[in-house]
Amino acid sequence: MQQSSKASDALKLSPKLTKVQALAQALVRIKSVTPDDNGCQNLIKDKLEKAGFHCITLQEKGTTNLLAIHGKGRPFAMFLGHTDVVPEGDHCQWDHDPYCGDIYELDGEPCLYGRGSADMKGGDAAMTEALLQFVDEHPEHQGSVGLLITSNEEGDAVGGVPYCVEYLKEHDLIPDYCLIPEPSSVKIFGDEIKNGRRGDINVTITVHGIQGHVAVPESCDNAAHHAARLICALIDNPCDQGSEFFPPTSFQVSNCHCGTGADNVVPGTFTMRCNFRFNDLQSFENIKKHVCEIADNLHIKCDYDWSYEGPYFLTKGGKLLDVMKACVTEVMGKEPVFTTSGGTSDGRFIAPLGVETMEFGPITETIHRANEHVSLASLQQLQEIYAKALAKLMA
Repeated sequence: MQQSSKASDALKLSPKLTKVQALAQALVRIKSVTPDDNGCQNLIKDKLEKAGFHCITLQEKGTTNLLAIHGKGRPFAMFLGHTDVVPEGDHCQWDHDPYCGDIYELDGEPCLYGRGSADMKGGDAAMTEALLQFVDEHPEHQGSVGLLITSNEEGDAVGGVPYCVEYLKEHDLIPDYCLIPEPSSVKIFGDEIKNGRRGDINVTITVHGIQGHVAVPESCDNAAHHAARLICALIDNPCDQGSEFFPPTSFQVSNCHCGTGADNVVPGTFTMRCNFRFNDLQSFENIKKHVCEIADNLHIKCDYDWSYEGPYFLTKGGKLLDVMKACVTEVMGKEPVFTTSGGTSDGRFIAPLGVETMEFGPITETIHRANEHVSLASLQQLQEIYAKALAKLMA
């Protein structure tokens, strides 16, 4: 499914929705910009409690988390989701209300429209209904099944999954398997499973020069020019060329600022925010050393403010990957491939605990964009895949 270029002309539909589609619609209609859950988790909690799940709400520093578990002991299969969404941005870029949650015919099929429909309230609904289906069909199942949902995945994760991990440790609730309904498909639903993600580092680099008059260049030293040289050098000298499981470590400038606003003043400082998504060949210290050495070799004076957002994670094999591959193939009729490209997720906090971790969810095409949407059919298929996977994992 590709993003429709004529969403404004799309036909509004009123189909009879399945349980998973109706739950996804209800969630999308709640504005829950990170870290404000705004009641989304209560909808999920009410459903799960009625089915016998033990639910606990964990709140910390403005973040709301929901932990729900059915059964006891091992194996323990846990879904990991988030109810927060990124801001909708300029409403003029949207063809309809970003939180309308209406159904439109887009690219030839009925789609749920709105912020969070693909990332990841559609996935939240699918994992919830899959859990309900599983316990209904297997009321005396062995082991434990459940979910952990946070309201601060799109933000800084403060009070979110890192906080909940400590609770899981204290109560001996570390899962054996972690399934994350993050958008993972690229061209068609079910084509890719993410069995790992790159690590994430941000750094603010302040490049120093000497402020002066633009007409007297001999008396000043343009910090913007030095920053340009540094950016080019970082682009031309990548950290690596990739590994067996990961693409190359990437470098991107996300924000920059320099100058006083006057046309006749050479900037004395240039500040830029940069991001590195790193693979299993790198570490936080390696990235820092790489950047500093390049700046030093160019004789560029810089200050650095580093922020380590999280490590890479990788599940090379195991029952979870085998089961998910089989279930996706069974439902979709085509075998998915395992990849590690794209952004990061809260899986980076769970995988280091020794948990088999993977991401599988809707198509990524419209996430974080205006006119975000997800096909209704894929939500039903996602629930079916997850229900089948639970049955196999808990057998």
